[in-house]
Amino acid sequence: MIFSKLSDLCTDIIDCPHSTPIWKESGIRIIRNFNIRDGLLDFSSGYYVDQETYISRTRRAIPEEGDIVISREAPIGMAAIIPKGLKCCLGQRLVLLKVNKKKCDPYYLLTVLMSEFVQKQFKRADVTGSIVSNLCIPDLKNITIPLIEEGQSGVAHIFKNINNVIILTNKINDNLMQMASTVFMHYFFTRTPNGKLGSIIIEHAKSRIQVSEAQNASGNIPFFTSGDSILKCDTALVDDRCCYLNTGGNADVKFYVGKAAYSTDTWCISGKDDLSDYLYLLLHAIKPELDKKYFQGTGLKHLQKPLLKDRPIYIPTTQELNAFNAQIKPMLTKISDNIRENQRLMSIRDWLLPLLMNGQATVEA
Repeated sequence: MIFSKLSDLCTDIIDCPHSTPIWKESGIRIIRNFNIRDGLLDFSSGYYVDQETYISRTRRAIPEEGDIVISREAPIGMAAIIPKGLKCCLGQRLVLLKVNKKKCDPYYLLTVLMSEFVQKQFKRADVTGSIVSNLCIPDLKNITIPLIEEGQSGVAHIFKNINNVIILTNKINDNLMQMASTVFMHYFFTRTPNGKLGSIIIEHAKSRIQVSEAQNASGNIPFFTSGDSILKCDTALVDDRCCYLNTGGNADVKFYVGKAAYSTDTWCISGKDDLSDYLYLLLHAIKPELDKKYFQGTGLKHLQKPLLKDRPIYIPTTQELNAFNAQIKPMLTKISDNIRENQRLMSIRDWLLPLLMNGQATVEA
């Protein structure tokens, strides 16, 4: 095995334009951080730009098949590969890697960028001291990449298949979530309020675990933060059907069934009287309202819990809730099962990569 700087494996490393384009309802795809999921691009939601903006934002380089996009902020180190036939440009906080295919297989490099070996380098390079992590271009160019001298394409093939399974599972989860949301919206969203949100909430204890502690943990317990990624932790704080809300930055809510932990900047709640699934879908439905009305403050906004608890809501009858849960609980439970399966696959990927690189495992032709 040999080691190279990232800059030596690329013909060019191009920072994105530092400007916000005018979004369009249709046109040419623009990649944003939330489109990067587990090594591939997910456009289940996203934005477009017009031809003029596309030309402006690709003046330095046009994204092509086999190029890699990597985030340098919010959060750092997420990577994805440009597929065949995609016409696109980059949004803010992204960097385009033009991989030198004579030196490195793009899928191999993508896998190494996602590995713990490189992700730890990203974290060490982030010395901004700011609330939002940032990876500088000079630091990115100096990231150390381990290279196996033979069998790169075989390794790339293995990890490409693992990533494709993860992406497929994510799509299944997206479809399940869409179905669950549709059921909620149909039966309850327009109902006349008969209570307050705070009356159905169980608040779990505030966590003392910092995100930085979980980033270096090696456990198997899902760890929820105010970011998009689900990290891992050694110890569970809850074992229930729980909602995990951001308390700083922007509104977001996640749901998970089973043992889990969460960071100091995450509000963990569940519902009284078997209302947890209903509570989650309600919060998910009003997420734009959460962001606009219940996140306040100068600079970094924070969730105003007392205001949110006072929000009028409709509380279903026992008969309504039983019928609702009979449909929804299996869907949301399956989503959590799939999250666990994806975490298992990612653990296999991260465990297998160093074995392949140091020769303890080989790929047969």
